[in-house]
Amino acid sequence: MSDTSIRSWRPRARGLPLVAPLRLGRPSDTWFKPALSVVAASAVPQLTLLALGRLDLVTYTMAGSLCALYGHGLPYARRARTLAGLVLAMTAGLGAALVTASLTHSTGVLVAVGALLAAVQKAGCDATRTGPPGPVILTFVSSAALFAPQRLGQVPAHLALTLAAGAVAWLVCAGPALIRREGPERRAAARALAAA
Repeated sequence: MSDTSIRSWRPRARGLPLVAPLRLGRPSDTWFKPALSVVAASAVPQLTLLALGRLDLVTYTMAGSLCALYGHGLPYARRARTLAGLVLAMTAGLGAALVTASLTHSTGVLVAVGALLAAVQKAGCDATRTGPPGPVILTFVSSAALFAPQRLGQVPAHLALTLAAGAVAWLVCAGPALIRREGPERRAAARALAAA
């Protein structure tokens, strides 16, 4: 066989069938809002902790501030309810993790509680149809808190910090309703018209 016949005999390589699902789509026209909301929501608590010289508590305020990632595609009334529920869910998950961390150092118990919390958070987000990023942030925060050094007496103050930062996140995300009450609905209508 000649060299050219061997080259022509080789099968042609086709593209991988996974390329299409992995191809990035066009980003939403509001892709930057969740990130900017977290920056705004975390500024007040983090700068306050910095001024007090207590940056060791930033984990607890950041948990509340991360709730600002949610609800940006929802009308303001529904967004306010969703964010209030998420702040409470974040605080409850963090509380369960902190109490567990203060009571035991057994890795098996901590992992089991983390798995249980992740399942409850996933089921809760699915039941309430919480949009992106879904249970990922809740699970990330509570899983990390399971392995943080903690004393039982510290838990109430740490949860109060989370609630306070969550309230700031709620104000940042629901506050624009005072300026443009129908903003999300107008954007949805504009998208529908552009698609038609």
